[in-house]
Amino acid sequence: MDSVNVKRNEEGKRRKRKNEGINRRKETLIKKAYELGEFDGIDVALIICKHGRYTTYSSKGYASRLPSMAEIQTAYPLPKNLLPEDVEKRLSNKRKEIVEEE
Repeated sequence: MDSVNVKRNEEGKRRKRKNEGINRRKETLIKKAYELGEFDGIDVALIICKHGRYTTYSSKGYASRLPSMAEIQTAYPLPKNLLPEDVEKRLSNKRKEIVEEE
């Protein structure tokens, strides 16, 4: 019976550490969105969905609401819809450039 409780406790601690890491990344992302909006004068809208709960951030340029998906998709010029594969490709290209410079 004790070994079951120990396993549950370890699993709970592992989940808590993972959740804390995700929350730190979320806060960093919000901070970066804020910096883009304040220092570079860019209108920023950020939507994060974690386990069905949404966290949103919008810069001062968006007044009090975020744009809807329909507004984003019909904006001109057309928005860049990046997938995780696109970001991974960009990162790997940057790493290759750094290695080639050395």
